[in-house]
Amino acid sequence: MKEEIIYNILICGAFGSAVFTILLFAIAFTGIADAIRNEEGKFIKKLNYKSVAGFSLFITFLFGLLLWGNARLENMLDAELNLYVLWLNSFGIFMVIHLYDLLIIDYLIVIKWRPKFFNLPETAYYTQFKPHVDGFIRGIPFGILVSLIVAIITT
Repeated sequence: MKEEIIYNILICGAFGSAVFTILLFAIAFTGIADAIRNEEGKFIKKLNYKSVAGFSLFITFLFGLLLWGNARLENMLDAELNLYVLWLNSFGIFMVIHLYDLLIIDYLIVIKWRPKFFNLPETAYYTQFKPHVDGFIRGIPFGILVSLIVAIITT
């Protein structure tokens, strides 16, 4: 059963990472990213329709992916799974995408590659790795909570 869970986490995480990349490009090119973060990379506290749309899109994507990942695992094992296994599966999928975001999107693309078409400002958030690591660490409790909610829904 461990191998099936790991396999499911990796497959769903890889698929989710690909969809997440497409989602990020859509957010960047529609102007939603500018409505969510300022030049220092901090979230803007004032809500507007673009920031609400971006957050809603991200939450819908995350919940949908984790729900699909749990349903896929249950179908793969042909069994009803307990809360702990469903949470572990959900959190594993979340962490694959979270690590992908940190290492591939934030580090390789934003900091190292810095494509000109993104028009990124020369601030610490867009040139240094530390703010992204801090954000990664702050995102883990969010992933724990979302994964728990999804696991409760799927039990």
